[in-house]
Amino acid sequence: MTLQLREIQLTPGDATSEAWLEVHHAANRAVWGAGAQRATVEEIVDLSGRRQDVRRTFGVWVDGVEEPVAAAQTIRNTRENTETGGIWLSVHPDHQRKGHGRRLLAHCEQVLRDEGCTRVHEHSGAPVEHGDAATEFALASGYRQTLVDLRQDLGLPVDAAALAESAPALDAEEYVVETSVDGLPEEWLEDRALLARRMSTDAPTGDIDLAEEDWDADRVRQQWNTPSPIWAVESVARHVPSGRLVAFTDLVVRPGQTDLALQGDTLVLREHRGRALGLAVKVANLAALQREKPGVATVRTWNADTNTHMIAINARMGFTVTGWTREWAKDL
Repeated sequence: MTLQLREIQLTPGDATSEAWLEVHHAANRAVWGAGAQRATVEEIVDLSGRRQDVRRTFGVWVDGVEEPVAAAQTIRNTRENTETGGIWLSVHPDHQRKGHGRRLLAHCEQVLRDEGCTRVHEHSGAPVEHGDAATEFALASGYRQTLVDLRQDLGLPVDAAALAESAPALDAEEYVVETSVDGLPEEWLEDRALLARRMSTDAPTGDIDLAEEDWDADRVRQQWNTPSPIWAVESVARHVPSGRLVAFTDLVVRPGQTDLALQGDTLVLREHRGRALGLAVKVANLAALQREKPGVATVRTWNADTNTHMIAINARMGFTVTGWTREWAKDL
């Protein structure tokens, strides 16, 4: 069997790009069934542009098969943690256990090595607690597990009255909750940059050291206020005496799967914790999501299994565990 490994330019509307993405979708369906997540080429390209990373796209073709049998991207940060790269890799279920994944992984690792990366940090997920074939593949390829995240889902709609009752009663002279749909107000951006910096170091990272991310107002503006096919809603808590934002949470809906909302980051500044602000912003954001996007049937979130406080908040809101994600690292 002759194998051809080649690099492609990921382009919306391009047949080869769509076939490349279908490899990921097919592999995802084999693991998650009907609940597998989907994406579009357009949103993948859009994310890369707004997140300030560099991605290279590779596929493996074999004789007699028109479409690629394995697909991967290398992901290299350009602003901080530049020594740490990512690899998104899938093998089509019809062509697994034939060495295609090993060859493609070795190629991607070498690409990152040549570009100056000294380690890979990635993840894999499964609906079973103790891992699956991806877990075996990662371990056999020299990766170490750094963290386990719980995947939790919430079916929608949630009764509006019940949702309102679950919102904590905040002292209006101390804290107020504000919500913004599909873009952030300019007056939020400086505070949101601080929150994003703190998020990068406060969230559990497991057995891997990552530097604080370099956020400023321009970077927040680029990620959240530039035209995008991805819809977002965000709620924040404002500390009234100081006028500063001290907590936030966001949800996004992507064009490839408009019935699914993905939870992004949630953070309460350490000095303002213990006042139910995390629950307050999450309830407000969920209420806004239901008003603005009534077609969304599921909200999905991930949290480190050590983050028992946030997991408990999610459970209180009605989320249930539907999977486990393992984070992996390998020194190159």
